Amino acid sequence: MRPPPLRNPHWQRRCAAFLIDFTALTPLSLLLTAPWWRADLRAAAATIDTLRSAMNGAMANTPSIDADASALYARLLSDPVLHAAVTTLAYRITDAVLVVTAAYAVLSAAWNLPGEQSSWQGSPGKHLLGLRVVDASGYRATFWQLLLRQLAAGLSWLSLNLGHLLALLPPFRSLHDRIADTDVVTNRDTSPLPPWARALLAIATLAVILLPILAAVWLALRLTTP
Repeated sequence: MRPPPLRNPHWQRRCAAFLIDFTALTPLSLLLTAPWWRADLRAAAATIDTLRSAMNGAMANTPSIDADASALYARLLSDPVLHAAVTTLAYRITDAVLVVTAAYAVLSAAWNLPGEQSSWQGSPGKHLLGLRVVDASGYRATFWQLLLRQLAAGLSWLSLNLGHLLALLPPFRSLHDRIADTDVVTNRDTSPLPPWARALLAIATLAVILLPILAAVWLALRLTTP
């Protein structure tokens, strides 16, 4: 008898299915919430200008940065204008993210639940890649299980995706699936993961690595360039 696998053989398929749904829902979430997050980003841009002015003022008031770097750091940390600007910047960015996330959560429920209740038994992304949401016994999940699964998905996100990573190891069920007593399975006739899905995973991996770096570079340039 072959021993059970130590990691989910369909993990990449599940990630690719999520990316399909994510790619479809994110632009709509951004469009519906554009007035709010654009206002937040405009305020954040103005705050960055305030930060730059405060930093330049602190450095100008320090006679020799090389000779007394600790004095500069102390001045920066104690500057009330700088402290207020950092707080405002964090607030504006957080608010923009939360607004878009809330819209995405509502759209995700409207996107997932009808598909999971239909003959597909899954979202369009899952259906496209041969995945189905079932109960823990392999039968069709009830509406209340699917609704609980959708709500509990928030816990998987709030756990910094640790809830999703539970599906990588036995018994291959994410946190929200365990809470709702559901599971994600593949169809018997499922073909290997197509090349375009593998390409989508590669692009997403690169984006996760590069976007924070590019954002940090942009912020550094914005803070140092008038």
